[in-house]
Amino acid sequence: MPAPYKDRFAGRKVFVTGASQGIGETTAIRFAEEGAQVAINGRKEDKLRAVQAKMPKVAEGEHPIATGDISKEKAVKNIMAESIKAMKGLDVLVCNAGYQIACPSEDIKLEDFESVMAVNVTGVMLCCREAIRYWLENGIRGTIIVNSSVHQAIPKPHYLGYSASKGAVGNIVRTLALEYAGRNIRVNAVAPGAIVTPINSSWTDDPKQYKAVSSHIPMKRPGESREIADTITFLAAEDSSYITGQTLYVDGGLTLYDDFEKNWSS
Repeated sequence: MPAPYKDRFAGRKVFVTGASQGIGETTAIRFAEEGAQVAINGRKEDKLRAVQAKMPKVAEGEHPIATGDISKEKAVKNIMAESIKAMKGLDVLVCNAGYQIACPSEDIKLEDFESVMAVNVTGVMLCCREAIRYWLENGIRGTIIVNSSVHQAIPKPHYLGYSASKGAVGNIVRTLALEYAGRNIRVNAVAPGAIVTPINSSWTDDPKQYKAVSSHIPMKRPGESREIADTITFLAAEDSSYITGQTLYVDGGLTLYDDFEKNWSS
């Protein structure tokens, strides 16, 4: 589906984490389709190059590749500084990178819990901190969108680290939004429900599981990456200029009820 607003982000500079696949890839491409120059982050350069090849060219130049682990402070400082230098600025930060590990909570390993928190929470904090520092030092109006999850609000058995991380993300968004609202920086979150992405391949690739998951969603279908990208770009645009500190659930109605005693989603 083509971008609905071809030049909505013309001249804007965007940084997207976790852009090598799924929602991050679709979001990066959507921003480029709407005129933005986009720095794309991930851990594997070859995958990022493949995404870069799909992105429309813009007048400002090439879309930078920002290979690195966002859970590491030194890496975040380097890749963000290099991307800002390459693009000659930064207007929008999209914190999309995240992952999950399945395990009964009584058996969870500390290193697994900490690794999920490191990417999903510490990585978000580090990227937000570096962007905010840049904006404050340069008097720039900035916008942050964090990709959260319905599990910010709905418990997810066997995914304690993931649920905990998304709950933390919700409060990071609210705290930063309040702290910097008076300094022209907006911070919001998008909380996807069941979306067809590689992270959900355990059920998207299984017709029986796909049908079972869909049956739990009021709209009777999972969402598509483009529907999340649509929401992220809305929150980055002037269309949402008076919105900050919010989590927008994009879930086909999944959060209208709490049918999560049994973990049917993974």
